[in-house]
Amino acid sequence: MKFIILTLIFIIMNNCEKNSLGVTGCDGVVGSGKVLDSCGTCDEDPSNDCLRKVYVTNQSQDYVTVLNAEEDTVVKNIKVGFDSINCNSFNNDEIGCEQNGCDWMNMNGIDMCMGTTDNVGNTPHFISIDETNGFWFVTLMDAGYIEQYCLKKDTLIDRIEIGDLPSLSTIDIQNKNIYISRMNMPGMPSMSSATNVINKLSYSNNGLVDELEIDICNGCSSIGPHAISIDVYENQLYTASILTDHIFKINLISNEIQWQSLSDDTNSNPNIITQVYKPIQSINKNGYLFVTCSAGGDIEGQVQMYNSSNLEKIDSYNFDVNSNPWHIIVGNVDSNRLYVTLSGSADGFGASEGVACLQFTDSELSLVWQNDNLSGTMVEPHGIALSFDEEKLFVSDRSNGKIYFLNALDGELLDEMNLSITSIGSSTALGGVANTQNLW
Repeated sequence: MKFIILTLIFIIMNNCEKNSLGVTGCDGVVGSGKVLDSCGTCDEDPSNDCLRKVYVTNQSQDYVTVLNAEEDTVVKNIKVGFDSINCNSFNNDEIGCEQNGCDWMNMNGIDMCMGTTDNVGNTPHFISIDETNGFWFVTLMDAGYIEQYCLKKDTLIDRIEIGDLPSLSTIDIQNKNIYISRMNMPGMPSMSSATNVINKLSYSNNGLVDELEIDICNGCSSIGPHAISIDVYENQLYTASILTDHIFKINLISNEIQWQSLSDDTNSNPNIITQVYKPIQSINKNGYLFVTCSAGGDIEGQVQMYNSSNLEKIDSYNFDVNSNPWHIIVGNVDSNRLYVTLSGSADGFGASEGVACLQFTDSELSLVWQNDNLSGTMVEPHGIALSFDEEKLFVSDRSNGKIYFLNALDGELLDEMNLSITSIGSSTALGGVANTQNLW
């Protein structure tokens, strides 16, 4: 009886194996095992099947993490920039900081590990994606470079040096141009640029070309344009100075530049340091310009809404003084929703950190939902991206290395994941987040 059972098992297994070997692969070869994925690639390697991607900058460990947007899993970690020690990796390790030639210091009540010229690291900060032409770009803030990658293969195409703390970026996909702003954090000299310049780079399959420097305020003293966005239909570029509380509109055809104070002061001077509203990021949608203002002190964090044609303020939505609004995104063409991260206080105990959803009409901004200090684990929410179906948000934290997955309809926390590369450190500072709408 035992012999009969074993014989049957052998026959079944043998038949299964023959059936598997008898299958014709997508290459037309019987038994090759090759399968055609949804992007048209024919191979036997499921690890490179096309997927919707989320890119997250790992600032203090000098990597960009790629996630599967639908499964919320890590696909790969990409080392960006040059080989060097990033002292920010040791922000939680005073001994390791000093052993690696870095300086341990306290700045504004926060302990941190700082580097010099040789060990400042690359600090990947922000990512922009061009799905039409198949590229993604990352700013290397401390290295002073911009890198261009192939969107399908995530391989480096080119890098170019522009110096002076490149920060945020915005893309003109039709003309294949990318515009780069500067980092400028009040009270932090190592994170403050000494320029008024935005760089315009062109790009192609052959790489990057530094085409032009746009001085947004001729004669001004290093006001550091930070927020940046573009209206490709009207050929207008928008930026804002975190130091002087002004927004600027640059006509990309005539080069005419207009400015407007965030305080509505008609007699304001864009060259005077005020640091009241502290604008962080801007974004354009349907003829409107939205600007996040981190503010603080006695001033409430807020999102301001402008007519993008004449820079007249339409409305603002105010959070509390500890909210610290940071990055912002908008929904698709038919959506009237905005999503903004609230970084809260630097120590993570301000009880205001979280994420909020606003909606807009032609005359006002209003709150849809707001989650403060979700699950008690958020410390300083930073970057944000919205899934292709607008049902899920991806939010990074620049203090604990976590990425959060939220329901975009009501803000419910779905899951979280620590993206720290443990061989380097148990915590990291995450930055910008961007995602593809299509399969790659």
